[in-house]
Amino acid sequence: MEGYLKANAENRMVRRVAQSQQALYVAEGGIEWAKAHLRDNPDLRRGSLSLDTGRFEVAIELSEGRYKVTSVGKSGLAIRKIEELLDLDVDSGKWNMKSYQEMH
Repeated sequence: MEGYLKANAENRMVRRVAQSQQALYVAEGGIEWAKAHLRDNPDLRRGSLSLDTGRFEVAIELSEGRYKVTSVGKSGLAIRKIEELLDLDVDSGKWNMKSYQEMH
């Protein structure tokens, strides 16, 4: 019985860690989604998407010519939130990340 309880507890911990990591990947996918859509629609302020691995919700603020993009990724019971401050280089069309922060 003790062996079963230990194995079961370890299995739950591994599942939680995997869901947490997947939620982070989903949140990062939300940032990439926002970058792609902001090129076509600079007035975009929010969006969301459900994936097989989870769901993200993105909020976008424009401040002093920079975009603050906040993405919340959810996978299973895990939730991870990240925020990036971005500039778009108009000449090259590439995004410059000014800051990256995981929110807790």
